[in-house]
Amino acid sequence: SDLLGCSVLEVVGHHNKDRQKLIDAIISAIHTDKPNPAVKVNYGKDIESEISKLTDLIGKNGFDPEKTNKRWLAVKLIEHDADVISSNTNLQLSAAVEKSTNRIRSLDGDSPEIIIAERRYGFIAGVIRETTLSTSSSRQTISEDLDKVLTNRYFGIPIFMVLMYLVFQLTFTLGSYPMGWIESFFGWSSEAISGWWELDSTSLLRSLLVDGIIGGVGGVIVFLPNIVFLFLAIAILEDTGYMPRAAFIMDRLMHKLGLHGKSFIPMLIGFGCSIPAIMATRTLDTRRERLITMLIAPLMSCGARLPIYALIIPAFFPMKMHGVMLWSIYMIGIALAVVSAKLLRISFFKGPSMPFVMELPPYRMPTLKALTIHMWERSWLYLKKAGTVILGISIIMWALTTFPVERIGDSSENDLSESYAGQIGRTIEPVIAPMGFDWKIGTALIGAFAAKEVFVSQLGIVYSVGDSNEGSAALRDKLQKKYNPLIGFCIMLFTLIAAPCMATIAVTKRESNSWKWAALQFFGLTVLAYVLTVSVYQIGKLLSIGVA
Repeated sequence: SDLLGCSVLEVVGHHNKDRQKLIDAIISAIHTDKPNPAVKVNYGKDIESEISKLTDLIGKNGFDPEKTNKRWLAVKLIEHDADVISSNTNLQLSAAVEKSTNRIRSLDGDSPEIIIAERRYGFIAGVIRETTLSTSSSRQTISEDLDKVLTNRYFGIPIFMVLMYLVFQLTFTLGSYPMGWIESFFGWSSEAISGWWELDSTSLLRSLLVDGIIGGVGGVIVFLPNIVFLFLAIAILEDTGYMPRAAFIMDRLMHKLGLHGKSFIPMLIGFGCSIPAIMATRTLDTRRERLITMLIAPLMSCGARLPIYALIIPAFFPMKMHGVMLWSIYMIGIALAVVSAKLLRISFFKGPSMPFVMELPPYRMPTLKALTIHMWERSWLYLKKAGTVILGISIIMWALTTFPVERIGDSSENDLSESYAGQIGRTIEPVIAPMGFDWKIGTALIGAFAAKEVFVSQLGIVYSVGDSNEGSAALRDKLQKKYNPLIGFCIMLFTLIAAPCMATIAVTKRESNSWKWAALQFFGLTVLAYVLTVSVYQIGKLLSIGVA
């Protein structure tokens, strides 16, 4: 209090401890009759000189919104504070601010905002040293002890990979129970609604409700628990402070690829959704790094692909392999992103990479409120998408699978193949056959280009319409009878690598300001997915791996 000339309170913002006391102290300080404290942050001789010049100009030009402290206004003008800058309409003062910021920038090349922040933190550190006691000068915090292990140049990356494996294993283990309950609910709903009609009824409304909406949307909502548990785990890693360290330990690898260490942060965001990941590339320093990161971000498997993995993995692989298979798919995506970045760097985007400096936040115990908000946001987005985009596409896909109208009531595979969807699927079947895919998978892949979850929805519709005699048997059981583990893995591989959803392509166009890069992302990833999937399937088939 003596050093700062104002009240000093103990608060813990993370837990909202004593927040009201802080608010009361601020209000009291505003309305006090005492003169303003004489203490001020010393920004150094050169910067203080510029602050003095601007302070004088502020007084002369009458720029003093709400009688604010002139020195504070001068500092904020140098920092390019948006609110203060917008309040200034004096051209002379604006020109003076520009000159001052240029002179400050010439001191060591950094922006005035960074220099001001560094000096301010230096002042804070000095105050803390003057007012705190330590039992030992060599005392280390728990964060520093943890960082010795978690950010170790040898152990950091293996620990990151193990943590991600645990995340995926828990996603399947914990999600399997509520997923079974939801699956049973939709099976019961399907049977209950079917009971409204005669057993041999060919009603279009019944087919729409049971095969289109429940078979499509219900097939996607079943995987909501996996989404919830995945983003709960990621939220825990973020809120504890581990995710910034993951970016830090990947910096060495990113530099070898010619990328900025910051690029890994948008890539991590890509585990949730590619759209905010691409938007997060705005934080990168050069257009070259932004474009590379935009192009490879979709290779980080987003949450929309998780329902596909959650459908395929339990259908074709034993329970003890569930976590391993999901982990391997995510690691393949990371590895392909790394290799693709290197190829882009030596072909389209040559040039030096920028150094990466970041402040690692201290480790914190995540709060239940914050974790709940994270889970709710992701769950709500998923449900909202299921109730809007996926519902609409499911109805379209149902219509394509059901019509021409003269085949209503037919449920054999041969008759189903004569539907509009079947005709489209059989048209592209020669192209996708080298990957081990038939026309049913082909129609689902077409829908997945609109939204990845539609792949599951469309398979649900196809097998609801085409296998009506099997009752409410789980879609996984139907796939297990039709395909083998090699084809299941190839489905996951193709959907992992192939072009992202249309919304992601649109965001890439907007952020890059060019259709060229959006087209490269769409066609480049699709061709890469096709080549790799054909290679894996043909080699696996030749060696008889996963064909039993």
